[in-house]
Amino acid sequence: MPVLARQAAIGGVDVRLDVRREEPAGAVPESVGLAVYRIVQEAVTNVVKRAAPAACRATVTVTAGEVRGEVTDDGGRPVLAGGKGHGLIGMRERVALHGGEFRAGPRVGGGFAVTARLPYRVAA
Repeated sequence: MPVLARQAAIGGVDVRLDVRREEPAGAVPESVGLAVYRIVQEAVTNVVKRAAPAACRATVTVTAGEVRGEVTDDGGRPVLAGGKGHGLIGMRERVALHGGEFRAGPRVGGGFAVTARLPYRVAA
């Protein structure tokens, strides 16, 4: 994910990345890890496309049984309705495949937030 943050900086977005891990590496199934990465990647890409220059925070939290990802921006530019991409649809579908929860929308006070929670089974 650090590469993702560096690439976003080229597009005018200052990304603060915070990964919190309560479970050891390898505890999260590969499909869940990849889904969370792609969701964060798409959310940060949307910030670059729609809000740059902006400050952005990407937080990934790994706990026993779930991975949560949240990407927020400070609202450097106003949120434009519409768009031709399928980013939010794709994120929602990735979360649904894992039986998780997804929210995306404007934040109170400005900016935009994407939040995903993907559950997984802990290996016995």
